[in-house]
Amino acid sequence: TTDREHHQASDTRWQIRVRRSHLIEDGLAQFAALPPGGDPRLRCRLFVIFENAQGLTEAGIDAGGVCKEFLTQTIKKGFDPTFGLFLGTPDDKLYPNPKAGTIHGEALAMKLFRYLGHIAAKALYEGIVTELPLADFFLNFLLQKPNLVDDLVSLDPQLYKSLLFLKKPECTLQDMCLTFSMEEELMGQKTVVDLIPGGRHVDVTADNLILYIHAIADYKLTQQIARPTAAFLSGFSELIRPDWLRMFDRRELVLLIAGEPGAFDLEDLKRHLRYAGGYHADHPVIKRLFKTLEEMDTPQRGRFLAFVTSCSKAPLMGFANLHPPMCIRMAEDDEPGGGGHGLARALGLKGIDRLPTASTCFNLLKLPPYSTRKQLKEKLLYAINAGSGFELS
Repeated sequence: TTDREHHQASDTRWQIRVRRSHLIEDGLAQFAALPPGGDPRLRCRLFVIFENAQGLTEAGIDAGGVCKEFLTQTIKKGFDPTFGLFLGTPDDKLYPNPKAGTIHGEALAMKLFRYLGHIAAKALYEGIVTELPLADFFLNFLLQKPNLVDDLVSLDPQLYKSLLFLKKPECTLQDMCLTFSMEEELMGQKTVVDLIPGGRHVDVTADNLILYIHAIADYKLTQQIARPTAAFLSGFSELIRPDWLRMFDRRELVLLIAGEPGAFDLEDLKRHLRYAGGYHADHPVIKRLFKTLEEMDTPQRGRFLAFVTSCSKAPLMGFANLHPPMCIRMAEDDEPGGGGHGLARALGLKGIDRLPTASTCFNLLKLPPYSTRKQLKEKLLYAINAGSGFELS
């Protein structure tokens, strides 16, 4: 925070322009153009201009919300396992895909990993909470801590369990015909990887079993992802200095990146909530809203928060640190998000017939003035469970 306040005290800014249809490509081109070594622009205020599908500049001034949308949407797309750069563990935690180079080409894949390192670091630097569940063993690289055999459980619990079984008396190693090698599949073809020089010709025995277990763990946790991890860290460390993170453990780093787990504090939200369009803390609709939130379970509250802010968790140290502050605005019939907008106008729908909408880049909930709590609850639950968000109608 101190470093950010120092570098952003003046009106110095770095402005980039990206097409929504080419979010990753355009962002990469502009970040990759920065010279290595921590260009000062990384620490400046980032102002983002979006171009729509027609090539037109989207209206609006970036007061922090558009930058947040750019960072969160880039993280959402770039870290998605379907994009090919990251994979998910059995508990859906993310780590670099060792085969990303075969999907994107080796050179481009390394550039993308460095770019995502920049993006993840920029979000952390700006205090923006993101939905980024990194695997424990990958977090160790950010903390400059070595991975040990027990860390293998965070990648492959079944493999970890199998390796522990090898140490039990009932396991007969000579019958298993193990060598210091592993079989990997690449582009549909199986190849043998030596864990030590000439490992495929070295049998695993009781005397070298511990060395074998450590070699397996080292290969799976470190060696096979060495290149993408180094590229990611090179981008990340250009903004977040490694010594800044040494004071944290893994749990604390997760809190910094992804916010507080569990249900958020409604009273804290009330204290820092802003209102517009006629709403205020004592407005009947607002009271109905909070009564509905009180009845929600933890997952439902998380979906509500994600609907408004793009992240299901509250910021570290509470909503005082959410920027821009969350705001609830009355959605009227004659404004976007009200009943007189677009298709709803053509269908003759009024504001109270519509679903709530949200502008996640501004942490803004546009809430029609529903006349009953039953109607508010039904509309709100439908909206947040639909997985939609921006201007859902």
